Amino acid sequence: MQQSFFKLHKSLWVILSVIIPLTILTVISNSTLKSFATIDWVDCIGEGGIAFMTLLWLVATLLSRPKGKVTLLLFFGLSALHISMLMDFLDEFYRFDSANTWLSAFEAFPAFIGMILMSFAMYFWYQEQQILNFMLLKKERFYREYGLTDLISGLYRAEYMKQQIDKELLALDHHNIAFCIALIDIKDFSAFNAKYGVTKANSLLADVGQIILLNLRDTDLVCRYASDRFIVLMPNTNLTTAKQVISQVADRVSNHKPYAQGDSISGCNDVHWLCVQAQKGEQQKGILARINEQLNTQKSAA
Repeated sequence: MQQSFFKLHKSLWVILSVIIPLTILTVISNSTLKSFATIDWVDCIGEGGIAFMTLLWLVATLLSRPKGKVTLLLFFGLSALHISMLMDFLDEFYRFDSANTWLSAFEAFPAFIGMILMSFAMYFWYQEQQILNFMLLKKERFYREYGLTDLISGLYRAEYMKQQIDKELLALDHHNIAFCIALIDIKDFSAFNAKYGVTKANSLLADVGQIILLNLRDTDLVCRYASDRFIVLMPNTNLTTAKQVISQVADRVSNHKPYAQGDSISGCNDVHWLCVQAQKGEQQKGILARINEQLNTQKSAA
């Protein structure tokens, strides 16, 4: 991933590799080195640390963001800020010549320009984030904790869902707000994995996760539960409505045809699914045990 972002922002990396040595060369060639005794090392540490952190932010921006207006504004804003901080740091070691006092006055100017660019970047980033928040609603449910993310499906793991179920159980006990949970299990996934390999099987899991995500309501939450199982939380929903929602989701998954080398492949195009409604006084472990047991019984009878 990092290599791809190096290629993606190749021109920006080149600009960064030019402006830093150019700034250093400009300062050195127009100033005189101070004596060791006059250097304030406390200032050096503080200003050098700020310069280093702005450079770190620059690198992190290029390694983590795709191309776009926000990325360009962040890059040039942070670059201008870094130039000012770098000049401020070098100023602790070099005294500008009398003929080049303009450099001392110029130190703060790039930072001012950088802050203007960063302000525009923050505005457009806010707009971008609003769109992303809407898209992630059925994956995050107003709470973001990427340490609980499943890397294969891109959804949150079972631990995240358990936290959300605990919250809904509290709402059920105190405010009588009903909710339902559904499990969706891919049929014959083990056979598919054995036939087509782990890479294709992981791709299928990612596909199924996205299909479920796209076909749920905005208020619902889906997570990867275990192996080939996905779990769906449907707040403020009775069992009849929950079954209608999951039935539609299961139909969409069943119509999915994975591809290998351009040709559609079969052997895994259907799911088992089951919905249960939470009961007052029930614990999270209890409701999960109940739905797993019922789904396993359903699979055995099929």
